[in-house]
Amino acid sequence: MSTTERSLPAFQPVRAASLADSVVTQLRRAIVDGEIPEGYRLRETDLAAQFHVSRATIRQALSRLRYEGLIEIRPHRGAIVGRMSLEAAYDVCVVRGVLEGWAARTACTALAAHQLAEMRALCTEMGDRLRAGDVLGLVEADIGFHRFICESDANEQLREHWYSLNALHGALMSTHLAYYTYDPEGVAAMHENLCDVLAERDPDLAELSIRLHYVRARGADDGEQA
Repeated sequence: MSTTERSLPAFQPVRAASLADSVVTQLRRAIVDGEIPEGYRLRETDLAAQFHVSRATIRQALSRLRYEGLIEIRPHRGAIVGRMSLEAAYDVCVVRGVLEGWAARTACTALAAHQLAEMRALCTEMGDRLRAGDVLGLVEADIGFHRFICESDANEQLREHWYSLNALHGALMSTHLAYYTYDPEGVAAMHENLCDVLAERDPDLAELSIRLHYVRARGADDGEQA
């Protein structure tokens, strides 16, 4: 069966106040977790029937997913789950490194000891999730770790742009995990090192370390992970 004919995962009807948000959340999870493969065509009528919402709500959700970089809208074909290319991975790493590197200048002085402890717990969780093959759990732990850094900065534009890359970053991580072998201890240690740097309370060192972290992530073909 081709990717365009494959059946969709079983989604739950949505009942939240923001129907489009609920649709986006479920579709995003399915794409990041690989349940909906690259090249799959998302038909508005099928999605509307399964989610029990209007096609207008589905179109709104698909627009959000397109903005996040998870799908493409193609002439005469509609919404297609995008290909997570190496070039896209590079672009995301560059932008995240710039944004988060700047936020790290504030984070290294603003993060309290208990917050650094929570980040270290997430380092351990990343290793455990990877060891268990829990891709979605690994992605969520990784984003949760880096969120501590970005949310330390008061710049709303910085945070908004960083958040907009999370879904694509997660999908790219999922794609690389399907093709490369990653060392759970190495992934945890890489992030533990960032905690050590932040604890030094040195803005220049913090920014440089975050940027280098994402430069290493660009070497994902060699088995490294952000």
